[in-house]
Amino acid sequence: MIKIYKYLGIILIPFIIINLLLRTKNGKESKIRISERFGRSSKKRPSGDIIWLHAASIGEFKSADLIINNLYKKYTILVTTTTLSAANYALKYYNDKIIHQFAPLDIHPWVNIFLNKWKPKLVIWIESDLWPITMHLLKKKAIKSILVNVRMSPASFEKWKRINFFYKQITDCFSDIFAQSELDKKRVEKLTNRKIKYIGNLKLSSLIIYKNIDQDNILFKSKKVLMLASTHENEEEQFLPIIKTLLSKIKNLKIIIAPRHPERSESILHLYNKNNISSKIIKDKNKIFKEDLLIINTFGTLPYYFNLSDVVFLGGSFVKKGGHNPIEPAINNCAIVSGPHIYNWQNIYEDMLENKACLVFNKISILEKNVKNLLINDKLLMTMKKRSITIAKKQFFESDKLINSMNKLLEITSC
Repeated sequence: MIKIYKYLGIILIPFIIINLLLRTKNGKESKIRISERFGRSSKKRPSGDIIWLHAASIGEFKSADLIINNLYKKYTILVTTTTLSAANYALKYYNDKIIHQFAPLDIHPWVNIFLNKWKPKLVIWIESDLWPITMHLLKKKAIKSILVNVRMSPASFEKWKRINFFYKQITDCFSDIFAQSELDKKRVEKLTNRKIKYIGNLKLSSLIIYKNIDQDNILFKSKKVLMLASTHENEEEQFLPIIKTLLSKIKNLKIIIAPRHPERSESILHLYNKNNISSKIIKDKNKIFKEDLLIINTFGTLPYYFNLSDVVFLGGSFVKKGGHNPIEPAINNCAIVSGPHIYNWQNIYEDMLENKACLVFNKISILEKNVKNLLINDKLLMTMKKRSITIAKKQFFESDKLINSMNKLLEITSC
C-alpha cells in the first residue's frame, strides 16, 4: 500500500504544485517560504540534537506548550505546522524557543530532503495528522518517534476499519502512542492490535486562567455576557434568531463571538449587521464597545474573554465537528452550553454531565430557553459556574508519564 501511495504522489506532483500556487495566491501559504513545502529551507541546521515536533494547526500547537517548555533549554526544538495561522501563532509566542518550518508535503523525495537536512533525534507527532510517506521514512531511517494525543472520531474509525492494515502500517513507526481519551484508546487498539497508552488529553496540560484587572471590570460593567466560542460556518446563522430574541428580552446583555477561523469575521459581521444587530469586530481588547455584539478576530485572547463571560456556548457542536474543549472556559468561571456533536471531548462532557456541570442540547430551540434561564436567574447561573469550575480543577493529564517516555527515548537514541 505504501508503494502505491508513494508512486501515486510522484505522479500527482504537477497538480500538487498547481494547488500550492493557488493556495499561495489566496493567502493560505507563505509565498517567501514556499520551498519549505518541498523539504528545503534557507535556515542552517544548528549543531547538537534536534527534536522535531509536528502540530498541524493552531489547536495542536497550543497543546504542545508543556513539551516545548520541558525540552527547549536542552535541545533545539524544530516545529512544523501545516496551516499558516499556526505558523504565525508559533512565531509570535515561541520564536525564542523554537525553529519553525512549514511541514513538507507528503511526497517521498521532499520528505527525504527534509529528514536528511534536519536529522531529528526524536520526533513527537501530535494528534491525527498522519502522513504515510513521512511515517514510512521515519521507520526506514530508524528515527525514534512517539504519537501524542491521537484521536479517532467515530466516522474515522469506521473508515479505517476497512483498511486497518494500512493504519497499522502507518503507525508502526511509533515507539509509544498516547490516546486523547479512553474511547480513542479502544478504537486505536482495535485498528493496530497493539497496546495504546492513555494519560489524559494534552490540551488540558496547560490551562490558562485569566486574572482580572480593574480595566477589564469596566468593559462589561453591570452586563450579562453570552459568548459563542470556536464557532464554525453556519453556526452563527443558526444562532441569529436566538441572539435577536435574547437581546430583546435581556436589556443588559452583551454577546461575544469568537469564530474558530478568525478570517470569517467579516462575513459574520455582515450577517449580523444585515439583520439589524449592532456588531463590531474588536482587535483591541482594552477598548469599550457600545455595540450589542462583539466579534473577535485575534488569536490567543480566548481566556481573556472567557473571564468576562457568564455563559459560553462551544461551537463545532451544532455542526459535525466534534465540539471543542469545555475545560478552558470552565476554569475561567463560565457556565458551559453545547450542541450534540461532542465526540472529540466525549469523556470530559460525560464527566461534566454526570455532575450537572454543563448543558448539552440536541435542538437549538431548547438551548434558547435554557440559556435565557441561566442569564436571568443569578442563583442558577452561579450554581452552574461553581459546578463547572470544580470539574475543571481536576487533573486531566499525567505529564510525568509523557516526559518519562520522551526522556527514555532521548537517552537511547543517537543522531
